[in-house]
This record gives sequence, C-alpha cells and structure tokens, in this order.
Amino acid sequence: MNGEPSYLRGAFIAVDPGSTKEKRVIPFRFNPESLSRSVSVEAAQQGGGVEGAAPGAAAQPPAEASADAGGAVKETFSVLIRLDFADREESASGLSDEFGIAPEIAAIEELLYPVETDAHKASDGTDPKQPALSRPTVLFVWGRKRIVPVRIASLKIDESVYNDQLNPVRAEIEVSLELLGEAEARADGTVRSALDYTSKERQNLAKAYYGKTSSQASKYLDPLEGSKLTAPPAS
Repeated sequence: MNGEPSYLRGAFIAVDPGSTKEKRVIPFRFNPESLSRSVSVEAAQQGGGVEGAAPGAAAQPPAEASADAGGAVKETFSVLIRLDFADREESASGLSDEFGIAPEIAAIEELLYPVETDAHKASDGTDPKQPALSRPTVLFVWGRKRIVPVRIASLKIDESVYNDQLNPVRAEIEVSLELLGEAEARADGTVRSALDYTSKERQNLAKAYYGKTSSQASKYLDPLEGSKLTAPPAS
C-alpha cells in the first residue's frame, strides 16, 4: 500500500495558455463536505428604442423580451479546502518540513496570476509590443461527471497554526468560483471540451430521471382534463 486514499478526490487542474500538455494538478487532501452552488439566468438585453429612427417617427417603447429569450445561464459556487501538514499525502512528502503547507497554499494562489507563455520566453524584451500575459485555464474536477472550467474570483485564506519558522501547518481556504461560458469557449479549446462534456453528462442524468417519471404525467395533469392543451400560437 502506498498510503494514497482509495476514494476519488476533487482537484484543480491548471492548463497553461497555448498548451494542452503543461498541466498543474492540485488534488484535495480532504474532499469538502459541501459545495454551495448558485445557478441563474442573466436578463436578456432589451432591444428596440428610438435611436436611429427616421425623423418624425413616433417613439416606440422597447419590445418586451420573452422570459426565456437570450440570457446566458450563469453559475457560481464555492468550496472550502482544508490543509493539514499532519495529513500531507506521500506524493508531497519530499518537500522540506520547514515550509509546512506553504507550498500547497502558494500553488492555489498561483491559479489567480497570469503565467509566462512560450511567446514571452522567446522574447528578448526589446519588442515594441509585448504579448499580453494570460491566466491559466482552471478546471474544477468534482467526480467523473463534473469537470468544469472556472474563473477563481477570490480566495479567503485562514491560517490557524504555525511551525517554529512561522510557516503555516494548518489552514482553510474558501474558494469562490465562476463557471466560464461561451465567450471563453470560443477562444479556448480546453474550455469548450470541458463545457461540452459536463453539459452532456448533465443531460444524460436528467434523461435517466425523466425516463422513470414520464409515465406519471397523466396523474399530475388530471386537473386539466377537458381543457385545451395546445401549443402557443406562432408569432
């Protein structure tokens, strides 16, 4: 036995800009006991208005958007990560004891910062226009059916115990995350792949549930017997 836990652990995986090979993995030693999620639909932009209307034309109120028109789904969530030097996994046991859990904390913090790409490494610094730095693409892995691309919005780090070198040996990190969307997916194949994979898995789970409950539709629709259940007229 190598001492590694047998259960599936959550993790962050950072993929550096312009590369699918350079990956940094931060496995959770303790899976968070809960995951707080918020899913909402952003309000669709209202069209219409009078800007650009022909001279003398009567002002028209903006068309009222349908509740289900436009509006992207926005998801945010947070997890609480616990770190304890006494329970460090064997894969990290080669680190010097004097640093405590500071390397783990630093690795999580680094996910917020832009990284140097190959274009920066190749530059001698004399180019009139330097390429912009980019942050890594971060994947939040929570089981085999949820691998989601995220933006780390904030970290709240509570260090509670220190060693004789004043390095932390116990800490809790509250991580606030935002799910990346279509805008990011158009420019990043890793984001596109993760969104498509997790969306398909969610749809499969929902279909499995609907398959078990569809036969109950008539029971719930009994009060509407005799009324006309028709589709809304086409606009």
